[in-house]
Amino acid sequence: MKSTKMDRKEIFERIIEEQKKIINSLQESVNRYKSASDLDEDDTSDPDDYARQTEAKDMQLRFEKMLSEATKNLNFLDSEKEMSHTEIENGSLVETDKNYLYIGISVPAFKVQDKEVISFSEDAPVFKEIKGKKAGDQVKIGENSFKIINIQ
Repeated sequence: MKSTKMDRKEIFERIIEEQKKIINSLQESVNRYKSASDLDEDDTSDPDDYARQTEAKDMQLRFEKMLSEATKNLNFLDSEKEMSHTEIENGSLVETDKNYLYIGISVPAFKVQDKEVISFSEDAPVFKEIKGKKAGDQVKIGENSFKIINIQ
């Protein structure tokens, strides 16, 4: 059986991998809207073209903001990779009797060693319910109750 330290490293690598996929997707969207908003002024005479160009620029700016946030989250993950926690707080990896919970950013759920890894940000309502809990405590998330085995 792998040690929990190895679990943290493996889980962090997977979360970082998922976050990089999100960043790549957002970058592609920024690029797509950037080229759509960069119409040549001389070729654009139809008012609808100007409206589409303005709409594309707005979307580009939205995706750039999301990309900036996703990059900030990746930097947070990098800074947390070697950290350790003893209670549930931002950056904690929590092993329960049924799954793993990662608090810091939200990426799609995935499995590690037959346990699902669920991640969410400290802004999620559930965080307020479980913040400060320690190993051995019970936590209730939705209709499910979990026993905390380990926190790293």
